[in-house]
Amino acid sequence: MKVIIINTPTGQYSLPLIKVAEDRAEHYSEIDYFELGSVEWGEELDVVMNDNFKGIDWIINNSDWGDWEIIAKKINDEVNVLEDDFWTSIDDFKIETL
Repeated sequence: MKVIIINTPTGQYSLPLIKVAEDRAEHYSEIDYFELGSVEWGEELDVVMNDNFKGIDWIINNSDWGDWEIIAKKINDEVNVLEDDFWTSIDDFKIETL
């Protein structure tokens, strides 16, 4: 299973990458990209699952921590980012396979 490891001011969290992929696919389906035949749901999921940058880019630019905090799992108390810099740099996110 692929996860995004997120550095927060209160520790590191793990978020299933598939959740980010589903969020992105849902967004594109709501704006009729799928009806136009340009992309299918499964293809959109594959884009995120197979390209680490796409998932991180989506989460940073199209959501905030409050959108994910409830489903993210805290993995440790290691603090690598301060509140002022939180959710601003791709350096605070990484994809790992568990």
